[in-house]
Amino acid sequence: MAEALEIIGRPPASAPVAFADDEKHILRDVGDLLRSAGFQVLSAETAKDTLHSVETKEPDLVVLDLRFPDCTDLSLLRRIKQVSPNIEVIMLTSEDSDIEIIVSAIKLGAYDYVTKPFAPDELLNRIQKALELKVLRRSQHNLLNELKARDGLQRLVGESESMRFAKETIRRLAEVDGCVLIRGGSGTGKELAARALHYHSRRRGSPFVTVNCAAIPETLLSSELFGHRRGAFTGAIESTKGKFELAEDGTIFLDEIGDMPLTQQTILLRVLENRTYFPVGDTKERECSARFIFATNRELRERVSEGLFREDLFYRINVASLTMPALKSRPDDIPSLVEFFNRRLSIDMGRRPLEINPDVIALFQQYDWPGNVRELKHVLEGAMMLLSPEQKDLRVNNLPMEIIALTDEGMDPERQRQHLERVLRQCNGNQTEAAKLMGVHRNTIRMRIRQFGIQANE
Repeated sequence: MAEALEIIGRPPASAPVAFADDEKHILRDVGDLLRSAGFQVLSAETAKDTLHSVETKEPDLVVLDLRFPDCTDLSLLRRIKQVSPNIEVIMLTSEDSDIEIIVSAIKLGAYDYVTKPFAPDELLNRIQKALELKVLRRSQHNLLNELKARDGLQRLVGESESMRFAKETIRRLAEVDGCVLIRGGSGTGKELAARALHYHSRRRGSPFVTVNCAAIPETLLSSELFGHRRGAFTGAIESTKGKFELAEDGTIFLDEIGDMPLTQQTILLRVLENRTYFPVGDTKERECSARFIFATNRELRERVSEGLFREDLFYRINVASLTMPALKSRPDDIPSLVEFFNRRLSIDMGRRPLEINPDVIALFQQYDWPGNVRELKHVLEGAMMLLSPEQKDLRVNNLPMEIIALTDEGMDPERQRQHLERVLRQCNGNQTEAAKLMGVHRNTIRMRIRQFGIQANE
């Protein structure tokens, strides 16, 4: 046994392993071997005791005899995998065991099998490899969870009715394959939605590749998408993989699809229909197995009527659609968004999160946000960058003047009056300071004080 331990090295410290066999001397000897190797050993002589250990002790691995007095088939293995799908199982078989039974055990989820009689180092090697696989799977699971947290639905902040509907649509679309078209204005979070769709799908372990169709010159788009062979054009000094090949069986996100040139639209349509493409300068056809997600801030039907977008391509990509709501349509989500960006930006800037003055939130909820969530983030980021290290809160006077001025002009009279009162309170009735904060002339403040019957000294 000592020689066996020297061969494989020490396994994970104190890993719990269940060993189940109805032969007492095997149960005793193997139990001693595993304990000497540093494992916690859970011994069981019957199928009932084995299942009880799995349910109550949650071992990392089970070494399981093929037959017990109270179970002579694979029903115990099936039940173990139902109770604990992630548990690793090594089957113990005899030399005369039917190969079909062993194959069935593997199909049911057994990691491996060892034939009796076995050498101690052989069993320990199989256990070591099984536990290493379990650690690898756990690491991969944790990584995928981190990816979901970073790029999943958690990034889509807001619980308004429109955002709940968008999130539910993403969950449903993630469960199936097929083209998805994401609509929405600039800054509404279309790429975040695409990433969430990818990382909640079965393709989440494969690449997510983005292409901005509006940012790549028409002459280079084919090469960017499909790759090229060396010498295919001037400057092609070596063969290069395109986005489609890099995506493998993951997801390709084509942003600003409404701005794709007509010549490239024809090629893309062929790829979507045939699932094949040719790298530039190559005669060998390649397969494309990735999922396609498209996004646009344009009205594609209008582009079609203007002759700028192929009608057949529009119907091909508009299989399932998702609309990301404008920020101005969901003002109730603004406090949550401000809190989210406050935390993230504060971490990036190495400072504590700020206290947000209620007047700031009120002002934000009255503004139209033509740049949507992206604009909100940039406004907060710019304001926080200009704060002194001693300031612990964010106030109205820290915001850009155009935000204050545009918001005030866009208010109805009642909101203008309430906003003016809040600013005057903040400035202790100082009309000159209030005018600076609101980005208007002092005479405008005086006029509105008279117009709304505000008692400035109060």
